[in-house]
Amino acid sequence: MIRFRSRRIAFAALVLLYAFAVVPLVLADQTEAASSIALAEQQIAACFTVAKDAEGAGANITSLTLALNDATSILSDAELAFSHSDFDGARDLAVQSHTRLAGFVQEANTLTVAHLQQSDSDVIVSIVGVCVILGVGIGVWFLLGRLYALPRGVLNES
Repeated sequence: MIRFRSRRIAFAALVLLYAFAVVPLVLADQTEAASSIALAEQQIAACFTVAKDAEGAGANITSLTLALNDATSILSDAELAFSHSDFDGARDLAVQSHTRLAGFVQEANTLTVAHLQQSDSDVIVSIVGVCVILGVGIGVWFLLGRLYALPRGVLNES
């Protein structure tokens, strides 16, 4: 009877040891995956705002939209893995989503600055074009005025 009790106690001790050793690891993985997903969600929201501002400035944001779509798709896969208790996979996918948007803000700023510089040069070209057209028009007017000018006394005689 004592041996049977000892085995039961030993078995119970092993079960408790397993529970205290494995459960915190699973909870740690779950917490880490949840925080990685939350970080990726925050980055996507921030990048969306930056892309919206770049579009408002007139920049072509096609490449930014593609990057956001990719990151959002990967994050969706991470959330699906998390819901199926695949915490390692969820964490890895959330990190991939986060990595996909690395350099996003710099690219958006570069596109915005390039568009603004292009707009400035377009304005300068337009101003120069208007000045050239006015100059040519005035020159033609003077030239035609000299070619078809009436003699000075013709108007006074009538």
